[in-house]
Amino acid sequence: MYPTRVVRFFVRAGTAAAVAVLLAGGAVAQAQPGAAAAEVAGVWIDHTGQGAVEIAPCGNRVCGRVVWLKNPEHKSVSGKRICGTQVLGDLRKEGRNLWDSGWIYNPEDEERFSAALELANADTLRVTGYLGFKLLGETFTWKRATTSLESCVAGTPAR
Repeated sequence: MYPTRVVRFFVRAGTAAAVAVLLAGGAVAQAQPGAAAAEVAGVWIDHTGQGAVEIAPCGNRVCGRVVWLKNPEHKSVSGKRICGTQVLGDLRKEGRNLWDSGWIYNPEDEERFSAALELANADTLRVTGYLGFKLLGETFTWKRATTSLESCVAGTPAR
């Protein structure tokens, strides 16, 4: 909810209408928790073409997990299975085509970074992983899967 100080400022300034707009906007955002993830949801081929991540709503945020690998037996440096691993989490919708304040996990090296997603168009997703500052991060381009992929997760279609 909006901080009480902001509401008091608008009331003191005589702009009660602005308060109503702020509160109404908050109610709409809270009423549709899964709607924030609708545009980015789906299966995305990573920048290497070697794997695919299914992005889906997780409450009012988005998450992603590996659902397809060119080599389904591919493992991390410590020998852990990569398929099915959650690699995106806690990404919050920040703008029309932007999700931020989340994390991305590199399952090969078993490292976790801060993350942001930007939907460039319906089929192109810019994925940024960074430590501290986005400017020092690295951005990769993922493409939406246009054909059905055979899931590497037992009993789950990759779509």
